[in-house]
Amino acid sequence: MKRKLLERTLRPEGPALSLPQAMVAEGGAAGSAGAGSAGAGSAGVPGRRFFALVGLVLLISLSALAQQAKHPVYVGARVCGSCHDGQGMGNQYSRWLLTKHARAYTSLSKPEALQIARLSGIPEPPDKAMLCLGCHATAAEAEPWERDPTFAIEDGMQCEKCHGPGSEYATAEVMSDREAAMKAGLRMPTKEWCAKCHFVKGSHVAVHKLPQLNIEEALKTIAHPLPEKPVFSPQKTAAVAQPNAGPKYVGSLACGSCHKEKALGFQYSTWRLSSHARAYAVLSTPEAFEQAKQKGVQGEPRHAGECLKCHTTGHGVDPSAFTASFNPAEGVGCEACHGPGSEYQAEATMRDRRSAESLGLTPVSRDTCLRCHQDSAEKPFNFEEAKKKIAHPRRPPAVAEEPRYKTPVNAAVSPNGKEVYVACEAGNSVIVVDTSTQEKVAEIAVGGQPADVTFSPDGRLAYVSNRLDDNVSVVEVATRKVLRTLPVGDEPHGVLTDKSGRYLYVLNTSTDDISVYDTETFSETRRLSASRGPWSLALSPDGRTILVTNTLSRFVELRAPSVSEVTVIDAERAAVENRLAVAEANLVQGVAWHPSGEFGFVTLNRTKNLVPMSQLIQGWTITNGLGIVWKEAGQIDQVLLDQANLGFSDAADVVFTPDGKYGLVTSATSHRVAVVDVQKLLGIVRKASEKEKKEILPNHRGKSAEFIVEHIATERSPRGLVVSPDGKYAYTCNSLDDSLTAIDLTTLRAMKRIDLGGSHVITKIRFGEQTFHDSKISFQRQFACHSCHPDGHVDGLNYDIEADGIGMSPVDNRTLRGINDTDPFKWEGTNPSLSRQCGARLAVFFTRVAPFSPEELAAVDNYICTIPRPPNRYRPLGAQLTPAQRRGKIIFERTMTNDGQEIPPTGRCVTCHFPPLYTDRARHDVGTQEKLDRTGNFDVPHLNNIYDSAPYLHNGIASTLEEIWTVYNPYDKHGVTNDMTKDQLNDLIEYIKTL
Repeated sequence: MKRKLLERTLRPEGPALSLPQAMVAEGGAAGSAGAGSAGAGSAGVPGRRFFALVGLVLLISLSALAQQAKHPVYVGARVCGSCHDGQGMGNQYSRWLLTKHARAYTSLSKPEALQIARLSGIPEPPDKAMLCLGCHATAAEAEPWERDPTFAIEDGMQCEKCHGPGSEYATAEVMSDREAAMKAGLRMPTKEWCAKCHFVKGSHVAVHKLPQLNIEEALKTIAHPLPEKPVFSPQKTAAVAQPNAGPKYVGSLACGSCHKEKALGFQYSTWRLSSHARAYAVLSTPEAFEQAKQKGVQGEPRHAGECLKCHTTGHGVDPSAFTASFNPAEGVGCEACHGPGSEYQAEATMRDRRSAESLGLTPVSRDTCLRCHQDSAEKPFNFEEAKKKIAHPRRPPAVAEEPRYKTPVNAAVSPNGKEVYVACEAGNSVIVVDTSTQEKVAEIAVGGQPADVTFSPDGRLAYVSNRLDDNVSVVEVATRKVLRTLPVGDEPHGVLTDKSGRYLYVLNTSTDDISVYDTETFSETRRLSASRGPWSLALSPDGRTILVTNTLSRFVELRAPSVSEVTVIDAERAAVENRLAVAEANLVQGVAWHPSGEFGFVTLNRTKNLVPMSQLIQGWTITNGLGIVWKEAGQIDQVLLDQANLGFSDAADVVFTPDGKYGLVTSATSHRVAVVDVQKLLGIVRKASEKEKKEILPNHRGKSAEFIVEHIATERSPRGLVVSPDGKYAYTCNSLDDSLTAIDLTTLRAMKRIDLGGSHVITKIRFGEQTFHDSKISFQRQFACHSCHPDGHVDGLNYDIEADGIGMSPVDNRTLRGINDTDPFKWEGTNPSLSRQCGARLAVFFTRVAPFSPEELAAVDNYICTIPRPPNRYRPLGAQLTPAQRRGKIIFERTMTNDGQEIPPTGRCVTCHFPPLYTDRARHDVGTQEKLDRTGNFDVPHLNNIYDSAPYLHNGIASTLEEIWTVYNPYDKHGVTNDMTKDQLNDLIEYIKTL
C-alpha cells in the first residue's frame, strides 16, 4: 500500500531550532504584531510602505529558513518499493531484494563476521558494532527520530544508503520530476560512492579470501534501470466489509524483533539469508516469467495467485488478516509455516510452548513443506535435506573458546604482608597470591581491564581501578567480594589512599585529572587537575606529599623538546601543591618514595624525537632512565639506565627496599629488573655540576654501570613491581607471561615463577603482542614498538624521520587503535600495508636491523589490527546525541553556509570523513603545510575516538580540536568553517568527539 509522506520540518523530539531560526520565529511574530499596531494608528504615513517591505522581507526570510529547517528522515526500502516494483518500473524493488545488499545486515550474524570483528579490534558483536553496521546497514549512524516507523535497519543496504534519506522526495509527485527530486535530497551515487564501503579491507580479505571488488562488474549485478516509459502501478488493497476477528499476520520483522538475537540463534537472520526470504522477489525474474508461461499463467507472476500461493505468506486470506507491519514482499516468512502470529508473538507467550501453540503457533512437519514443495521443481523433494538448509535452532552453534589470558599489570602487598593482589588487565580480575606459599589462592572478578590496586591502611579493603569501565571496585578483603563500585573519570589507572585511609586518589588518564573520594561516605569530594595522562602515584613516608607521574608530555611548540610533569599533591589538604617539569622526557610512569622521605624516583623515557633516527649506535633515538625528585629543592635530576651496548627499554615501575639500600626498576620490553645501589647513584648526582646534571647525566649511557649492581631476568614484559614489607622478596607482574617473578632480595636472584593461571596456548595475536613488546627488534635493544605506541596508542610526540631528509617534515605520532582497514599508512600515505609499515620501513629508518622474521611480522600485523578502541566516552553504544551533539551533526553534514551559499563537496566535513571509519583513505591539501614540509597533501586520519589522541594535524601543531579551525584554517581549506559562530564550532566539536 502506498504511504502518504508529509512534508517535514525538524521534529520536536529531534534538534531544537537553531538560534537564527528561533530569532526569526520570535521576530516574525513580534513584527506582525508591530505592523498591525502601526497600521491601525498611522494611516496615511509614508513609513507604512517601509513596514510593508520589511514584512515582505521577513516573510521571504521565514520561508527560506523553513526550507532550511527541513530535516529529511529515512523511510525504508519498503516505501520506495511501493512505487518501484513491477514490470512498469523495472522490478526495481524485487531486483534489490535479490541482491546481497538486502542481506548485508543479516550477514553480520555469520561466524565469519565475528572473525572479521576480532581481526579489527571490535569488541562489540558485529550486529551491534557501528563500525560493522556503517557498511552493512542504512542509517546506522542516525538517531531513532531520523527513522520513520516504516524503516527497518534489518533491511540492510537499502535504497536510501545510496540515494539519501527519502522523506522529502519519496512521493510520486516529486519523483516524477527529476530536478525537483534532486533538490529535495535525491542523490545519484557514483562509482566513488560505492568505493566508500567496498574498498579492500584487510580484515575481510583475511577471512573470506575474496579478490578486490570490480566496481564496474558489481554495478551490473545491482543495476536497476527504469524502463524508457515507466508505468507506476502500485498494488491495490481490496476493500473489506468486516474486519477479520481472528489471528492476524504481523510479518517476519515482528518475529525478528526477538529472534534476531544471538541468544535465539540469529533465527531471523538465518531466514533472511534463505531462499524463502527471496521467494516473492524471484517472481520478477525472467526465469519466473518463463515458468509461469509454461503453466499457462498470464501477466506478471507477482500478481498471479497460482504463483503467490507458494511464494508469499498468507495468500488468499482475507486482507483484514494482515497488520500494518506485514510486508507482502517478504516472501515465505515465518508465519507461512508457523501461522499468523498476532496472538502468540508476545515474548512471555513464546517462552511457554503449550501456551503459544494454543494461541496459534503451528508446529512444522513434512506435510507443512509439501503444501508447496509437492509440485515444485525440486523433484523428488527431500524433506530431511531441505530442513538442513533452512535449519534455525534456538541456540547458535557452539564456538570454540579463544584462549584466555590474565595479563597482570600492577600489584599491591597487603599491609600484613600475607597476600599480593594482582590486577589482571585481560582477566578482568584481581588474583590473590599467598606470600608464604607463593601460589595463587583466589581470583576476584572486578571490572573491565583492571589497571592498578591498593589497600586501605588497615588492610580491610582493596581498591581496584577498572580502566575500561571508568570506575573503581571496592573489595572486602576478608570475603573477597566486591562491595561497591565508584564512578570516576575516563580510563582510571593509579589508585592510592592517604595515610589515614580517609581519602582515595584515582588517576584518570584520559581526562587528565584526579578523583578524590571520601572513603567514609564513598562520595567524590573533588577533582584535581593533573598534567597529560596521570599514571602512578606514591605517598611520602610522613604521609604529607603524594607524587603523581604523567605519561604524556605537556603540549609544546613545533620543533620544541618534550616537557613532562610530576604533579605534587599536599595530602593533608588534598590539593595540588606544585608541578615539577621533567625536561626532554616522556612516558614518566613509575614512582616511589625513598624511605628517608628526602627524594623519590620516577621512571622515564628520553625520546630524541627532534633528531632524525640516524644515530642509533650513539643512543640518539630513545633512551631510558630515572628521575630523582628532590623534596626540598623541588627539582628533578635525571640519569640513564641504559648501558653503552645494551638499552634498558621502557622503564615501567620502580620500588625501594624497606632499608632504602636498593631501588628496583622493571624494563617492560627487555624483560629485566635493574637493581640500583641508591647511595652510589646519589653520589654521582651530588658530585655533578649543574651543567653536568642538565647536559651530561641525562644523556650518558655509561654512567649506569657505576650504580646498577645487578640485572635480573624475568619472564615476558614485567611492569608493576612490589616489595614485601619485610624486605625479603620483590614480585614483578610479567604481563605477557601471566605470571609473577619472585625475587630473593638477599641474593638478588629470581627465585620462582608464580603461575597466575592464564592459557598456555600462544595464539598468533598473542605472539604478535609479545613481539610488539620486545626490544630485540632494535639495535642494542634500545626500544620496542611499544616505546612509541604504549598500549597501542600514542606517546604524544612529533618525530623527524630520516626518510624525507634531515629536519624535513616532522610528523605527529598516530594511534594504532582501530588502524585496520584505514590504509594507506603514514601521514603522506606512502605505505600501502601494515606489512610494509612494520617491516621494510621499520628496518631502514628505525631499528637498523631486520626487526622481524616473516612469521613475527605477520603476527605483529595481526596484533596491531586487533588493538581495540575503548568505548567512546562521549557517546556510549546506543546512546542518543545530546542537543549540542545533534546540532554539531547538522554542521558536520551541512551543505550550505550560514548565509545560504552552497558549500562545495570538498569543503564539507562528511566528504572526507564519512562513516563508519570517518576517512576516505585519500590524501588532501588542507592548508597546513609548514615551511620545511615537503608536501601539503596528507592522508585523512580516521576520527574514531579522536578526542583521545591530541595533538592534532600532521605535525601536531594543534593542541586541541578547536585549534584545527580557529588557528590553522584561515582560508577554509580544511572545511568551510570561517562563517561559523562560536556556538556552532563548539557544537561541531561536541559531535566530532562522539565518532
